[in-house]
Amino acid sequence: MRAMRAMRQTMRATRACMSTTPRTLQQLVEHASDPDLIKAAQRAHVELSDRVEEQVLRCTALEATAPTNRDLGTLTALYKGVATELAAGDEIAAAARASDADIAALHRSFKSIEERHSSFVPSVVDALREGNVPVSAASLLEDLLAAHIGASTVLRNHLLAHAPELENPGATLAAPPAHGTGAARLDAKLINVVGAAVGDAQLVCEHAYDLADPPPVSIADDGSAAACVPAHATHVVRELLKNALVATIEKHVAKHGSNSDAWDEELPPVEIAVAASTISVVDHGGGLEDADVLLRIRPDLSSRYDRLDEPGGSYNSGSQKPISGVGMGLPMSKLYAAHYGGALTLASADGGAVATLELPADGDRPEALPAAPDVQNTSFGRR
Repeated sequence: MRAMRAMRQTMRATRACMSTTPRTLQQLVEHASDPDLIKAAQRAHVELSDRVEEQVLRCTALEATAPTNRDLGTLTALYKGVATELAAGDEIAAAARASDADIAALHRSFKSIEERHSSFVPSVVDALREGNVPVSAASLLEDLLAAHIGASTVLRNHLLAHAPELENPGATLAAPPAHGTGAARLDAKLINVVGAAVGDAQLVCEHAYDLADPPPVSIADDGSAAACVPAHATHVVRELLKNALVATIEKHVAKHGSNSDAWDEELPPVEIAVAASTISVVDHGGGLEDADVLLRIRPDLSSRYDRLDEPGGSYNSGSQKPISGVGMGLPMSKLYAAHYGGALTLASADGGAVATLELPADGDRPEALPAAPDVQNTSFGRR
């Protein structure tokens, strides 16, 4: 027991002197295709531990900006719980030899950690909704979310590639699931990203506004591919398209009334264009008031933030618009876009809006991680 405790202290002291190494999409692909399952699992454990240690420090610093905000305390507790769960696997991660049973245990802990991670962004929304987070903490919140994207991607990439059997453990599989394919792609066809987003966004609007048909979506595709995490790109395009559809419908409602059966003209289409590793979404819904405000986290606008899983916090939340969201869609989309070298821009144009997602053509750009936190300034960080 003493030896184990000493080993953990040594590992953590070493981590305290280092900052997380940003990964490229190419490195994520290489990790996913690594045939040495044991080394891959050990490497993922060490990297996740480094990232989580830094996140605990960021959470602690953020909590100190608003000590009475209970939900900021929830964020700290969440990441401390993840750190504790990872620490239980330190011996396996450091072992010269590890058994299949040891690696299976690591993978189960990774899956448990991923489930914990799923409550992180909702907890951020709760903290912002409380309304006492200072404006000066906005950049720290964005750092926390950017680092969370990085840790979550490392975790998802490893589980998809090296533990796919955990994705659907209750299913009866005719054959073992394939290993070696992670979360990142170096040549993702962008039309597939668009296709995955369109149906979801149209369905949400169709249901929320009780429409027989949502606004049409026209798609022009030049066959472009890009390096990206397809799940991230799909999230961004879904958010952009949902906003474009809502703006189109709201402008039509303002002109013709809310009874869609009485409308005497069709809804104008939302136009999507895929060209040169870029996806643009164009609508004719009236334009944007302040794109910069929409893309930033604003602690001073607490009424913007809501929860989708609570009464009054659904897509029909208290605003006059049937779809009001949770206030995090565009800020998270901006972070997703930028994480591996892309960019998201919004602009008004010709009585509507143009949203553009630019993605890199290669996977060599390091992820956009925030600077490592100062370990000297928090009680958790003192080694």
